[in-house]
Amino acid sequence: MGKFVPVTEKARKVVKHKLDVPYGSTDRTKYDVYGTNLPKDAPIFIYIHGGYWQEGSRDVATFAVPVLVGKGIRVITIGYDLCPQVRLGDIISEIKMAVEEILKLASDNGSRCVWVAGHSAGAHLAMSLLFDEPWLNKMMTREYMNLLKGLVLIGGIYNLNPLLGTTINDALKLTKDEIKAYSFIDLDTTKRKPIQGLKVIVTDGECDTPEFINESRKCAQKLVTIVDDVQYLLLRENVDHFDIVEKLTEPEFLLTKTILAHMSSN
Repeated sequence: MGKFVPVTEKARKVVKHKLDVPYGSTDRTKYDVYGTNLPKDAPIFIYIHGGYWQEGSRDVATFAVPVLVGKGIRVITIGYDLCPQVRLGDIISEIKMAVEEILKLASDNGSRCVWVAGHSAGAHLAMSLLFDEPWLNKMMTREYMNLLKGLVLIGGIYNLNPLLGTTINDALKLTKDEIKAYSFIDLDTTKRKPIQGLKVIVTDGECDTPEFINESRKCAQKLVTIVDDVQYLLLRENVDHFDIVEKLTEPEFLLTKTILAHMSSN
């Protein structure tokens, strides 16, 4: 994590920002806004960090900031409480709270669109937005879904069963009910109405582990049943699980260009 700090320090030196905006009552339930000098209607890119729901912070989640802000896109990095201090369900609720607040802000400011991205466990948290129908209905009623145009799920964890019996679960202490509720690729979606007007990009690097790549492909297959525009993107640029987000600092990286192309067209 130490090598990520210089990226954040550089971003904060060159990009206008506002740190520690609270959306909850704890020290970690805050977000940082980059590109505060952009027009009010600027598109918004929300980024959710990874770390197996027990590590990481918004302080090491700024890779996309310089390039996107340079192209007129405001970037917001979300922090959240970590296990074992809270349960996984609490974190999922926090993310929905933060995204809802940002969507309200975007609506009030006339933002052109909002995209949500997450890496690893952050991708799981981003995906959780699509599997809470009451929350989605609430966003639709408030007309926030008109703004939410896309999700980018990067090297995500979508099936929690393999975590049982590993040291990762020492902090998570997952119950059978939690595994069933939050293993999104196994949920029954036969009665779900497709979400329209939303683009979901599921992506991995070709040097990622076969387990991650397989889960992402299953994730894309599941999302096709509830979202009308899903793309699976395997990045063949000699990148692994961590290189993907680090390379978001590069304007010519395929994922960076893909995000820019979609957000500039909204």
